[in-house]
Amino acid sequence: MPLRVLLQYNCVPHYRARLFELLCQQSDIHVTIAADSEPDTPFLRTISGGQERLFRHVCTVTKSCVLPGGVVLSWQPSALTLMREQKPDAVIALGSVYSLTAWVLCVMGRLIHIPVLLWGHGLLGNETGIKWWIRRALYRLAAGHLLYGDYAQDLLAKKGFPRNTLSVVYNSLDYDLQAQIASELKDHDIGTWRESIGVKPDERVVVFTGRLEPVKRLDMLVEAVGVLAKKGKRIHIVLVGEGRERTRLTRLAAERGLSDLIHFLGASYDERFLGLVLGSSDLCVIPSGAGLSIMHALVFGTPVLLHNRSDAHFPEWEAVQEGITGFFYRYGKVDDMAEKMDVALFPYPKKAAMAEACKRVIRERYNPHRQVEIFADAIRRSIDRIAA
Repeated sequence: MPLRVLLQYNCVPHYRARLFELLCQQSDIHVTIAADSEPDTPFLRTISGGQERLFRHVCTVTKSCVLPGGVVLSWQPSALTLMREQKPDAVIALGSVYSLTAWVLCVMGRLIHIPVLLWGHGLLGNETGIKWWIRRALYRLAAGHLLYGDYAQDLLAKKGFPRNTLSVVYNSLDYDLQAQIASELKDHDIGTWRESIGVKPDERVVVFTGRLEPVKRLDMLVEAVGVLAKKGKRIHIVLVGEGRERTRLTRLAAERGLSDLIHFLGASYDERFLGLVLGSSDLCVIPSGAGLSIMHALVFGTPVLLHNRSDAHFPEWEAVQEGITGFFYRYGKVDDMAEKMDVALFPYPKKAAMAEACKRVIRERYNPHRQVEIFADAIRRSIDRIAA
């Protein structure tokens, strides 16, 4: 008999679809996804099982409550009912202290001897004080943790959590589709697209994908391109996404005499279009809070430039290695960003020499096939610990 697993998530983000499909295709583990069909955050595209993708999905409505200070708590009572009725062999819950569902699932798991694994960031930095006290209380209720990065595993281990309960599952996008698109991308396609936005042979292209919001600090990218333009080194900025910063960035580029170098392509979820843009770019620059967009660039062989404060990124920053899969600049320093861009792009783009390493880190670690293997192992080990 296959092991029965209930996976609770607030919703089904589009980037989770392939992972959920593969989990539900396992013959020795029967996974049911308990999640809302509606997004839990603005502008997030969601997918329901049985529609565009194939996975077992039970719609469990997520309710939310906003506390003073803007803290949002989520609550999925139907997920608790599923656990009580199905009595699965194991449960995977959203690893957030703001998920009241996760707290109750962990307590229920303790009472009825069902291991509950928390899937989340764990820790992004060396947290202390009341925030850590609350987080630690939830984390100690769980039977184990599914973490996005090795750094989080090390931090929790140093805080006393047994390493055999900490599994690093990494993160992923739709690797199979993206790898196929990357393999089909031809030099002619790249050349034609670059010409279409006015890129000359001695010019370079940097790309950013994501919301155009103030927190992304895209003004720094425009300023860095301006620094290099004064040295006669022309770099085109390609922005895929929409947001409140578009008007300000347009004005800033005009003030710096860079209007012909900034290209707003709008928001897109078309993987072939995104693959063409990312694959045609010489460098991906993420000025602030880098996460899954790193994965998107690397799968197309495009190195990534980030700032050097790991605690201000999401765990995917670990895929970037200086001079191998990308570069780091000093946090908040436009001149250093410009210098690192100069190194990465001139006198010739370093992408050609780095592309295979970029693709390899995704192929070996940050893909849903590898994730499923680690999920399955963590589930079995948690069940064995409960039974011991």
